[in-house]
Amino acid sequence: MSSKRTFARTAVALTFAATLLAAAPQVAKADTEAFDDQYVFAATKAVNDMDAHPALKVTLYPVTFVLDTAFLPFAVIAGFVA
Repeated sequence: MSSKRTFARTAVALTFAATLLAAAPQVAKADTEAFDDQYVFAATKAVNDMDAHPALKVTLYPVTFVLDTAFLPFAVIAGFVA
């Protein structure tokens, strides 16, 4: 009797897993292979694109560089995921 229950539970679990896989949104293959670098050193890039006086930019670069370096591991992971 317990082997029937084990078989039934396994069958239900496999059916549930197959249903989840079939219902999951499909991701285009080209999107998963590319690395998106928009998150890497984003603050420094934003200062570079900023329409401000160059003296203000020079004072902001060290702060943004330290911030971007601190968050670099998270930005690299986000670049692979996004």
